[in-house]
Amino acid sequence: MKKVWKKITVTTDTQGSELTADAFFSIGLNGVEIQDKNDIKDIIKQKKMWDYIDESLITSSPDFVKVSGFIAEENITEKLKELKEILKLYGINGDITITDINDDTWYENWKKFYTPIVAGSFVITPEWLEYENKDNLIEIKIDPGMAFGTGEHETTRMCLELMSELNFHNKSVIDIGCGSGILGIAALKKGAKSCYMSDIDSVAVKAAKANAKLNNINAQIELADIFKKKDIKADIILANLTADLLIKLYKDIRNYIEKGGIAILSGIINDRTQETLTAYLSQGFSLIRKLSLGEWTAFSAEVKWN
Repeated sequence: MKKVWKKITVTTDTQGSELTADAFFSIGLNGVEIQDKNDIKDIIKQKKMWDYIDESLITSSPDFVKVSGFIAEENITEKLKELKEILKLYGINGDITITDINDDTWYENWKKFYTPIVAGSFVITPEWLEYENKDNLIEIKIDPGMAFGTGEHETTRMCLELMSELNFHNKSVIDIGCGSGILGIAALKKGAKSCYMSDIDSVAVKAAKANAKLNNINAQIELADIFKKKDIKADIILANLTADLLIKLYKDIRNYIEKGGIAILSGIINDRTQETLTAYLSQGFSLIRKLSLGEWTAFSAEVKWN
């Protein structure tokens, strides 16, 4: 059966466009695009001209920016709710419109331009692409068409870079809010003996299971709130969430990690970095490394005491 797609567009301003795009990536929308006439004005000022520019893109007023992404029709209700929640968290009050996509030409074109994503010792490739692995990277195959997380976002790439520096051999791992499963799969491919992956989003769990199968790995993947499970601990915790969630859950996350264990925490807006770090230091964590990309920060930290 041919998949039916919807296009979600948020109308915002230049300042809010990057956070809006981040919100789209965080809920797994494909083919995110930004239409900002200020970008075109900058090109004109720099005299980097195309043969033709649609004049309406320059003269339209006021200076609205349209950020769009594509989602499979069956996921629209759940993902629209998540998008509104994240935009509210970011303080974005843009209008949201939904339009039908009558063909999947955009998706086929997007596939043509999709390139492997290298992060640390890992490379993420779509299932249709044969990757010439000259650098002997750990390859993670994904199905971007599952509409949930492709590894493009800075928060995921920083997690993978921090994971590249750790020894996963014979370690137990918990991936909290696993999304498409990239991090949990990466841990198992790097030598972890086990990985428990959970998410409260059914679309995410479906994607994670499909991607685990693509990579021929066995993982326990559940539609569940891990913080309702009391009988599980791990040597390494992976949590690519948000600053608000990480701060809210810092004591709970501490309870799920063994002494001497390590947490990799990401999804932190730069302005909330110190607040988040302080919360975890208060629970016996010691900072190993901190990374920043764009508007985001991630860090790895080790538990020093019970």
